[in-house]
Amino acid sequence: MARLLLMTSHIVQALLLVLCAAIMNAAYSLPMKLNKKWQWEHSWFAFSILGVAVVPTVIAVFTVPGLWSTYAEVSAGTLARMVLFGASWGVSLVFFGLALTRLGLAITFAVCLGTSAAVGALTPLIAQHPDQIMTRQGGLIFLGVLAIIVGVALCGLAGKHRETALQQGSATERHGFWLGYLLAFVSGILGSMLNLGLAYGGSIQRAAQQHGASLAMMSNAVWLPCLYAGFLPGAIYCYILMRKRDNVGALHLPGTWYYWLVGASMGFLWYGSIILYSISTVKLGDLGTAIGWPLFLAAIVVASTVFGVATGEWARTGTRPIRTMVLGVGFLVLAIAILSYAGRTQS
Repeated sequence: MARLLLMTSHIVQALLLVLCAAIMNAAYSLPMKLNKKWQWEHSWFAFSILGVAVVPTVIAVFTVPGLWSTYAEVSAGTLARMVLFGASWGVSLVFFGLALTRLGLAITFAVCLGTSAAVGALTPLIAQHPDQIMTRQGGLIFLGVLAIIVGVALCGLAGKHRETALQQGSATERHGFWLGYLLAFVSGILGSMLNLGLAYGGSIQRAAQQHGASLAMMSNAVWLPCLYAGFLPGAIYCYILMRKRDNVGALHLPGTWYYWLVGASMGFLWYGSIILYSISTVKLGDLGTAIGWPLFLAAIVVASTVFGVATGEWARTGTRPIRTMVLGVGFLVLAIAILSYAGRTQS
């Protein structure tokens, strides 16, 4: 009984951490709206450098004693995998930002993160815990992923209904919608690579622990090599885009100095959510990355939908799009419940 109560307590704590992380993650792109004098590429350039590279480095230095010597104790193969996972995720971040300008907050998060949840949950399960696939716990994870896929499809349909209502079937806008949907979908597949970095970074976590890092903060050592590779695609793409559009000088416009602080604040929200997610996977046990990732991303979709409604993305679209979106979010909530139960189920 005591063991069951302890397990339940850890699950509840993990769920609360996931909820807080999801709210922070769903809100991290909102500060960009303050950068009125910048285009998308300027804000994303600042976020890529400050939010994805600088802010996580500062946090890791303060939370992982002997951070840099930690990596000397890890094999080159492990670090190479972290770089590969991070670079793939960095490309997904660019695609996500481009989709955001075409689809809006709610649809982009739903399609991208729902896809990422499915891929990110199944890959660690199949690759690292194949013995769990045919168990009750494995079946529940597959069922939760299926609910996510249905939810993502409904959210995409809701977005199409919304686009039709707003644009009255314009051929140009339909092309923009489907391009954005494709970008979000591919972003979701590549975005799951960040979770694989955590799933395969156990040796880095152990080295960080040996250097004095706590269980809560040891994952910061794992994220850093991923993020160093991940910030480059966004920074390079945005700089090329600024050169192409001949607006690099906008980075230094008078009265825009605090825009860089906005980029840093986006990083604090985003990376803070990653830290909370990392802690939740520890509390979820051996299958933490298989269960925690879809939980985290599905919760972000729910939170981003609320933010999307609050910021007027669904205004003047009628009831059909929002009803479909609510149904899709309902399936994602169902997925959260299924995967939460999976975390408590022993095979």
